[in-house]
Amino acid sequence: MAEQSSEKPHGSPVTRFLQNIDLAREQIRDESASRQEDGDFDADRLWSRTEKVFKLISHEATKISLAFCGSPFPSEKESVSLFASAEKATLALVSVYYSLPTSQGLRLNKSTKLAVLSILDSLRELVSGIEEGCRGNQQQLQHTGTVWQDADIFSTMPKNNKEAVVDELKTSSQLIADALEELEEAIEGGGSPDGLFGSDEEEEGPKWTESDKAVAKPCVGLIKTTKALLKKTTECVQSNGQTQQSSEIQELDQLADLSERLSPAVDDLILDLYPPMDRRKVQDKGKNVFETQKTILEFLRSTHMTGENEQTWLEFLFKANLHNYEKIFKFTNEEAKT
Repeated sequence: MAEQSSEKPHGSPVTRFLQNIDLAREQIRDESASRQEDGDFDADRLWSRTEKVFKLISHEATKISLAFCGSPFPSEKESVSLFASAEKATLALVSVYYSLPTSQGLRLNKSTKLAVLSILDSLRELVSGIEEGCRGNQQQLQHTGTVWQDADIFSTMPKNNKEAVVDELKTSSQLIADALEELEEAIEGGGSPDGLFGSDEEEEGPKWTESDKAVAKPCVGLIKTTKALLKKTTECVQSNGQTQQSSEIQELDQLADLSERLSPAVDDLILDLYPPMDRRKVQDKGKNVFETQKTILEFLRSTHMTGENEQTWLEFLFKANLHNYEKIFKFTNEEAKT
């Protein structure tokens, strides 16, 4: 395999391509840029075009990588043709992105935007390395592989707002599960954050008192309710979520807006649980988690995603949420009076 060379390929076509790909990335990041109106939007046609463009980007990256895998570099004429072809592919990618109307869902637009930017970023990394003199080395192969991976993600990309929201809910669920596991491990270790990392006993921080543990217990219950809420919400969206009507798409976006507040709220509560515990802060942070859950539950009741079959678990979570917060309020107030 050829080693990295300090010699650079013909700079002008490479540099121009990098400049143009930067313009494309900047344009896609511009939230104020105009988008196609819904009109006669054909989802199947758009995703078919998008799949072809993703494959085309992967193909162009392969051509570029092979052309610059070792000396001699392509001639000026060959480089112009090579990067002109790659530029057409990137312009086609920008075009299909802007063919997705915002009315199809903010979460769908967000996930599509991230996928498009990711493949453009990885293509830029590949070409930037070539401009800097890399040819046929391990770094170039890795950059090429990254473009392939970003192109292959098309098969698992959300194709409607329901799928995009489900993906976000699953991510939030995992964050909550991780936070809960960490808290439960800390409780087993007596409440010292250092204990989580295997510190020696003499280096560990302050421990929870018995009254601290009494406060922590309903907080764990509240976080478990959060975990259950996200699980049931995800199942509810998967089973009942619709994207035929604009009102349905908007409700999915609203649900995602509300649900994304849960993980930060839980993190804030957990941070204030560690000793030395400030009861007033725990009460405030617990109230935030409680109110966020309550808002989501009330919202769900009024959407197309819930009906008679969902009332049992909605009512159960309403009660569990209130029960845990009332205990938090009780224990933190008792401590404040002593």
